[in-house]
Amino acid sequence: MSQINLKNKECIANLQIVAKDVAAKYPLFVEFLEYYCGYNTPLMTSDPHEISYSGGKRDVILMIKTLMRDDLLPEHIAKFYERNI
Repeated sequence: MSQINLKNKECIANLQIVAKDVAAKYPLFVEFLEYYCGYNTPLMTSDPHEISYSGGKRDVILMIKTLMRDDLLPEHIAKFYERNI
């Protein structure tokens, strides 16, 4: 059973710590994720499959970046997922 519960503020707080630790210790890895997930690169296609695939990859880096933000409390992120999942 998964220990990840995005509706739980303690889980979010732990994920925030881990994401920030990884970014601090392994900036090259975070740079790789930004590149691979298309964080700064728009997709130039009309193919719906490519758009969907690219959007999914981009969602991953956007969630990681959200976890690394200092201005978002774990409660705010957990409340978002309580309403939307």
